[in-house]
Parts: sequence; structure tokens; C-alpha cells
Amino acid sequence: MNVIIVGNGSVGENLIDFISQEGHSVTVIDEDSAEVTKVVNKYDVFGVCGNGASVSVQKEAGAQNCDVIIAVTPGDELNLLSCMIAKQLGAKHTIARVRDPRYLKQTGFMSSYLGIDMIVNPDFEAARETARLIRFPAAIKLEKFAQGQVEMVEIHIGKNHPLCDLPIIDFKSKCNTNALICMAERGDEVIIPGGDFVIREGDSIFITASRKDITDLFVRIGLIGKQIKDVMIIGSDRISRYLAPALLGDGFRVKMIEQNAAVCEELAELFPKATVICGNASDPDVLDDEGIDGTGACVVTTPNDQTNLLISMFASTRKVDKIITKITSPTLAKLSDSAGVGSNVTPHLLSSAKVLRYLRGLANKGEKGYKSEIRTLYKLADGKVEALEFDVADDFEFTGIALRDLNPKLKKNILIGAIIREGAVIYPHGNTTLEFSDRVVVITKVTNLCDLGDIIA
Repeated sequence: MNVIIVGNGSVGENLIDFISQEGHSVTVIDEDSAEVTKVVNKYDVFGVCGNGASVSVQKEAGAQNCDVIIAVTPGDELNLLSCMIAKQLGAKHTIARVRDPRYLKQTGFMSSYLGIDMIVNPDFEAARETARLIRFPAAIKLEKFAQGQVEMVEIHIGKNHPLCDLPIIDFKSKCNTNALICMAERGDEVIIPGGDFVIREGDSIFITASRKDITDLFVRIGLIGKQIKDVMIIGSDRISRYLAPALLGDGFRVKMIEQNAAVCEELAELFPKATVICGNASDPDVLDDEGIDGTGACVVTTPNDQTNLLISMFASTRKVDKIITKITSPTLAKLSDSAGVGSNVTPHLLSSAKVLRYLRGLANKGEKGYKSEIRTLYKLADGKVEALEFDVADDFEFTGIALRDLNPKLKKNILIGAIIREGAVIYPHGNTTLEFSDRVVVITKVTNLCDLGDIIA
């Protein structure tokens, strides 16, 4: 497909990286000539310097013949206008990044009357993931499939962790669980583990199961303690403004700390049930005075990654049950992971995965003619692994075949993590079959699957 990306910020470059790897023709539009030169030299893409809402610039980029235009500049209005112009020029599909909370309730109008096919909101997605992590604090990451019928959780294995030194072949019997360990990270290595894999200190492992089975497992191995009731939010960015009302609506006690007095007044008006504190949260004395010791969860979302990481590292020296840090830099995210400072939330990765799912859906229905729709797509382990949810369509040739017979035909580094059939979760074993209308969760290091049929070598 021919794809145009307007804007080369963190979301734009992340999309360029992922999309160019999947064989699409990519053209980048940005007003900063240095940014255009950088991205053209770094990736196999074309570049046009100019305003993405300019008709002449879009024509130069080929908008009249493109399959998809994705506008992800910092300006919501510029993104919407860029998409509207591209649609009038002949672009088949348009995607706009829109972050302002005031536009959140207007997405239906934008789709129907402005010709915007998809709205992505990185801050809203990040707030939603943060809320999920607060509700399930034992997990470092938490992803959902099939409207929450199956979940994938990431947990870190410390020195005295109950799963440390356990062979995966003994996992189900020792823990009396149906849950499946579907992936492991060990240093920079990502592993789709077999039965002979032994969980070691320092590993991060990913487990798929129903919410009930994951909860039962965590209770058995002692990972679930008291439920979080109070949350300290540091920073006043859009993530905080989406997160605070969601938590307040669910009965959490919310304290927000912001340095700017005028912004504090605004926050107090927006969220009268929250406690708003005017202070510098990078000062340890301020955090101690505001009771960070004993806080259920601390969410750090200032605009500066380094500040966020430092505050989170300080919080880790206090009695805080859950620490969640907004980090946009991949390097700092790895540093945070290695330091074991709670969970990271990366807005641009969340929105990029959503866009990729849409693009693969177009390729699925158009160029390849497949029918197995991608329902969910998550990027894991710095994009090295994907977790996808597919429908089993009526053109899938391998229904009714036991997985023990199907496995030799699968591509390497592919694991079927769960099957949802008529609302019930099936944990795959050798006799399990795939049937028409099943939902299938696939974990893979093959990062360009568009259809369930693509898992076959």
C-alpha cells in the first residue's frame, strides 16, 4: 500500500519504523527539513518538506493516489484538516491523531461528516492502560483480548519470586492452573518458550488466561495483596486529565500534584472530588509531606522523561504498591525496566499498534483477499513480538486439525496462546482444534501477520 505520514514526532517516527518494515511504500511530510532528511536517511522512505494541510504539498507527496494518510502532528486541527484535504484529493483512507479531551465525544461526527476513517488518541489509550494496571497492580503490563475474556499479563521474576527456577513443564501442575506462559524476556533476548524452558531471576514472563484464572494463580503464588484505593497523580498532562475522572468515577481517592498554580486552579475546577496540591513533585520533601509513603499507586506523567524516571525511582524507595511511569524514550524505558521501577506506559506505542491493526485489516480485505479479521494487536518487547487476536474465518483451511498435527506446519516462533469458543476460554493442548468462528490469540516473533492463514509456513 501507499502510505503518507504527516508529522515526524515520536508517534510519526514509530509508525514509519513499523510500517516501512512491512513492505509498504511510505512518504513522510514534515515542515522541518532536517527531520525529513533524517528520516529519509534512516528508513527506506520518501520525504516531502512542507505543511501537511497544503494542497500542493499533498499532491507532491501523492495524496491523490495514496491508500492511507496518517496525520500525527502535534496539532489536532492540522491533523484533521490534513485528512480532510487528502480525502478530497482522492486518498482512500484517513487516520488522524486527536488528543484534546474536548474532541473525544465528537469522533462519530468526525467520521461521518469530516471523512476521518479513524481517530487515534495516544493519551486516552495511555490513561486507559494506566487505569487497568491500577486495578490489577500485580502486573507490569496488562493486555485484553475478546472484550476482556482473555488477558495477558507481564510479571517480573525477582530473586525470591515463587516462580523462580521453575521449569515451564511443571508450571501448570505446581501452580494448579490452566494459565499459559507464552513468552519470556531475558535481557535483550525474547523467547517463545517450550516445556524445557526454566524461569530464572531477572526474567519477565507473559501469561495468558482468563481474568479469573490469572487472579486465582496470583492468589496461589502470593502476588495479590490489598486492592489499591488511593492514587497520587504527578503532572497535569492529557493522560492525567483522562485518568483522573475515570478513577474518581470508580471510587478511588485521587491526589494530583502540579507545580503551576494556575493549572492547579483549573484542575480543582475540573475535578472537584480530587485533592489538588500545588508543589514541585521533583522535590522529595514535597512528596513525603503529601504522603507518598503508603500511597496505593503513584502515576508520573510530567512532560519530561528524565523527571518522570527520577520521581518514580524515589517513589520506589517508599511504600508504594504500584508505580506507573509515562516514558516516551525507548532508551529510558529500557533503563526503567532494568531498574525494576514499576510499569511503563508509552503512548506512541499504544497508538502505533492501533494504526497497524487498521492497516493490516485493509491489506487483509484488499490486497490479499483474506477474511480472518485482526481484532486486537499489541506490540511487546520493544516491538520484537506481537500478540494478535484473529477470527477463524470460513476460508481457513486447517479447522478440525489437532494442534499436535498442525504445529509442524506453523512458522517458527509462533504460539497459540488461547482460543475463545462460544464465550468459553480454551487453553490449547495437543488435542485442541481450531473451529470456524473461534477467536484465536497468537503470540509471535513474526511481526507482519495480516491473517490467521499467515501462521502457516
